[in-house]
Amino acid sequence: MEKPTTPPPIGNADRSGGLLGTSILALSSVLIFIGLRFATRIWLVKRVGWDDWCIVFAGFGHIIGMGLITVQIGYGFGRPAYYLTEHQFQEFMKYSYGEWLQTFATLTFTKISICLLLLRITITKAFIRPLYAAIFVLAVSNVVLSLVWIFQCTPHLDKAWNSSLPGKCFSKGQLERIIISQAIISIISDYFLSAFPILILRKVQISLRSKVGLCLLMGLGVITGSLSLVRTILNYQNVTNDPTWLSVPNWYWRTWEVLFGVVAACIPTLRPLYKWLVQEYTRLTSEKTPSKPATDQWSAPKPSVALPPKTYGAKFDESVLREEDMLPLQSFEGAGGSDNIEREVKQHAQERKTSETLDFKPGLHIHGDLSTNRPGHFKRWDSEARIGGGHGVEEVEDRI
Repeated sequence: MEKPTTPPPIGNADRSGGLLGTSILALSSVLIFIGLRFATRIWLVKRVGWDDWCIVFAGFGHIIGMGLITVQIGYGFGRPAYYLTEHQFQEFMKYSYGEWLQTFATLTFTKISICLLLLRITITKAFIRPLYAAIFVLAVSNVVLSLVWIFQCTPHLDKAWNSSLPGKCFSKGQLERIIISQAIISIISDYFLSAFPILILRKVQISLRSKVGLCLLMGLGVITGSLSLVRTILNYQNVTNDPTWLSVPNWYWRTWEVLFGVVAACIPTLRPLYKWLVQEYTRLTSEKTPSKPATDQWSAPKPSVALPPKTYGAKFDESVLREEDMLPLQSFEGAGGSDNIEREVKQHAQERKTSETLDFKPGLHIHGDLSTNRPGHFKRWDSEARIGGGHGVEEVEDRI
């Protein structure tokens, strides 16, 4: 690619300061979020998975990319190419060639990490297979597009940045189509993975508030997909005769896309850290707050066992009553209301008998999926995930 032969109307402007500042901010943010993720995994969750290692690979790729950008800034990135020497322009094109390969790999590792994270909370094969298919498509497309980008010039690969060498290279239109192909795969995968938590959690029996919270945390890829969409629209800026100046806006969108992709992959895994911080803050504030003096106001004693919600209209079977079911009556002797307590105890005994008959206990069972016998997946009941007892959201979060 030849640099321009006429001076631009803007003169010898310089936008390298903004490029360098954005590079430092993006790199610092990526390292902070990955560091918090691993701190949570190691010290709180005490479990590190392949999704965590994939995001580490993405972090390494981002470090390499920011290093390449720093070198490109030294060779004139952010200034019009007309004012650069032939050597500066050639070196910029060489490092830009490598920086695009890093972008392909970093985005791929980020999306594969999200796929592996979603596999932690999958319920059935209907959800597992699309995620494995997405991982396969992402990996294969990255390898294919990277190879096509590497061999864009023959027989000398370095003709991609040294136009004086003999050989043949792809046209600008062909190079643009390579970048657009990667962007389309990125956009589709971002929106697909953002919508997937809704499909997984829509029939799980947890509160609507918890569902919305988990879906929002795990659906931040919508932001990444939107950034990729803008970057694709501005793709023409990468194949001009003045890439050191005109491609700067596209680089910004590309950098924010990588940054928000890593953030979207890390934030859902930080919920245990958030809960721990809230608990610690509550504990510290409660220690500093003086206890309230005891009052003489009488309050009704509480039963010694927890009573389940009422169900009306069922006839009580006296044969299911056990001695331990009468403990609440002993706790309420002399307090009045024995008839009501006895009615509750009978209801409790009847529901306990029904639960034993069905061999089903409230709460999330994670011994295995009855349809697949896969360890660590939801136990199924009537082809649905059964999460009850008010503890479903904690069990789901433990899988993230």
